[in-house]
Amino acid sequence: MNPVRQPVLAAGLTALATAATLGLAPGAAVAAPAASPRISVNWFGAADVRAHTATVGGRFDCGAERGLAYIEVHLEQRARRGTVTGFGFGVIGACTDERTAGTWTATIPADQGAFRPGPATTIARLVVEPNSLTETTERVRLHPHCARP
Repeated sequence: MNPVRQPVLAAGLTALATAATLGLAPGAAVAAPAASPRISVNWFGAADVRAHTATVGGRFDCGAERGLAYIEVHLEQRARRGTVTGFGFGVIGACTDERTAGTWTATIPADQGAFRPGPATTIARLVVEPNSLTETTERVRLHPHCARP
């Protein structure tokens, strides 16, 4: 039988003592981490040139958070003579035990100029009151808005 080296034995005993102190000994229950909120943006949106607005949407998941919830959306699109920007909200109500995920839509008015069909960049934030904020920045392609009769 090979002799055990002293430093290896000491390191093993130290790790075992630390694990036992933290409650991570074999057989101890370890709580799963709470799910965090998530937000995503659809690849396509709609630009209404006449109304000077764009509409984008996506999905949200509240995770373990509960409370009043809403979506903030910043939209930016490069134009020939500068940049068109806008800001809007998507109202989703509340994150409750019965409603933890779903879809959202926001119509964003242009600050100046008009959104046009083409690529744009969105910054979407899922806010769950009182203190949860999740953000994503994604590219989106705006298609022409088709009025329905």
